[in-house]
Parts: sequence; C-alpha cells; structure tokens
Amino acid sequence: MAARINWSRNQLLIAFNLYCQMPFGKMDSRNPEVIKYAGIIGRTPSALAMKLSNIASLDPEITSTGRSGLKGASSSDKVMWKEMQTDCNTATLK
Repeated sequence: MAARINWSRNQLLIAFNLYCQMPFGKMDSRNPEVIKYAGIIGRTPSALAMKLSNIASLDPEITSTGRSGLKGASSSDKVMWKEMQTDCNTATLK
C-alpha cells in the first residue's frame, strides 16, 4: 500500500475552489475538470474526486437535502471549511 501524503494548503485551496464551482453530481474522477485540476495539483483524479466528496460532507446545503458526500473529511478539511465560511460571511458584510 502506498504511503499517504497529506494535502498541502494550496492543494486544498484549489480543491475548495473547484468544489464551489462544480455541481455535486459532477464530482467524479472521469469529469474532465477533475482530471485537469488533479494534474495541476499533482493528485490523481480519484483522489481529487474523493476530496470533493469529503468536502461535500461538510456542506449544510448538501447534507440538508439528504445527500451526504463521503465521511472521510480530515481535520484540515474541517479547518478549511470553517475558514472559507468565515471569509464568505465577512465578504458578504462588507
């Protein structure tokens, strides 16, 4: 089994940006956008698709509809989610 490599902050930022632009049902390793961005960040399309689904598990707009995403969100994912929500709320107030 290959060693797990933690996601860098830059990789997470790109994944979160893609998550914000992509409909939930399109977060698939065969999606051309997932393939493109996976190459940019040095991850496999499957790893990026899984990360997008982990992010979805933190999104109340997804979970409130009965969908769940994956349950493997890391502590870094949770910190990034909270940071992104704070940034969005702050930007909205300005």
